[in-house]
Amino acid sequence: MNFKQLKDNYDKLLKDDDFDKLDLGIKNPNIFQILRITKKEIRHSNFLSWLLDPNQSHKLGDIFLKRFLREVFSSDKFEEIDQVDVEGMNLSEFTIEREWKNIDILIKSDDVVVCIENKVLSKEHSNQLMRYRQIVENHFPHHTKTYVYLTPDGYESETEQSSYAPISYEFIVNTLEKITSIYSSSLSQQVNNYIKDYITTIKRDLMGTDKLSELSKKIYTNHKELFDFIYEHKPDVLDEVREIFEKLIKKRGWVLGSQSRRYLRFTTPEISKLTYINKNSNGWRSRESFLFEFQLQSEKDRINFKSVISRSDNNYDSHRLSDMLKEINNFKEPIGKIWLVNYSKIEKFPFSRAEEITSTEIENYFNKILDKCAPIVQKVEDKFISNRAELLKMKS
Repeated sequence: MNFKQLKDNYDKLLKDDDFDKLDLGIKNPNIFQILRITKKEIRHSNFLSWLLDPNQSHKLGDIFLKRFLREVFSSDKFEEIDQVDVEGMNLSEFTIEREWKNIDILIKSDDVVVCIENKVLSKEHSNQLMRYRQIVENHFPHHTKTYVYLTPDGYESETEQSSYAPISYEFIVNTLEKITSIYSSSLSQQVNNYIKDYITTIKRDLMGTDKLSELSKKIYTNHKELFDFIYEHKPDVLDEVREIFEKLIKKRGWVLGSQSRRYLRFTTPEISKLTYINKNSNGWRSRESFLFEFQLQSEKDRINFKSVISRSDNNYDSHRLSDMLKEINNFKEPIGKIWLVNYSKIEKFPFSRAEEITSTEIENYFNKILDKCAPIVQKVEDKFISNRAELLKMKS
């Protein structure tokens, strides 16, 4: 697509009345979208826990909890308890716990426990459903136990079909719509707004069934070529995460070096003064002879932190620099003969969940990594400074 075609297609989109309707609908304020938590599993679990707790500030009492338990106990997977039993329960005595033993939501009373695994966009992994079931069975041997697998589409678990009852977010939506239609006048305007926003969020972002979702499908069909072109050139999660990383590196007073998409490189002001710059291209844009490097391995949810001596021209003795670094504790004989890596350490980072967690959470994760790397950076800087005279001579 050339520039003129792109411009013509964009003009057609702007003249489409449906696009105006979509634009107006999207701009309607929604607290979950404002906070950018519409697809964050943890936030959905938090809000559902709030609704399920009969003693919370929503003033729904046990209405939502009662309807939820009826749905759970109607499953033929649990023979010990039936939905009729809910009527005889004192629901005000139930407690709702979040992240108990890593379980998303735990509903419990003196004799009943309900374990809920909530999956918004992610999938089950590491036999987690079986582990949660074993934990509940070990901690509550005398309770009546039930297990729920909550997903947007109500799919059954791939590994625990016989133990976990599937419940869909469609049930959550239908239940909340019934509750608000009946009890709306007795709820505060704020609570009404929260619940309506949550219903919209589930329909739009998890199920794709709200009016705006249907309208967006129509607009996409009518302007497919334009949207496909935009999608092919959109920035991805890695780009957004990198921006946060770069900001935090600079905040520590360090200096960004030559970059590439999956490699984030930096140095310190003191090391930079003693770093040789190659006369010829060495693969790095600014031709530095030494940099620290974060290799962003997003597909493996990890970051590899390294000290890297680059390929250098004949004017510079990179192996002499390597010998200096080997004197540092935990620095070793370099990996490679041209690109010399004397130090390497892998740290975990949740790239696969980057769209689900907030920018603040990303900053916290990366700051912990930087805290671990900082002593290494300082040791290298000290080594450069202690060899200042020789390094200046090598540099010149």
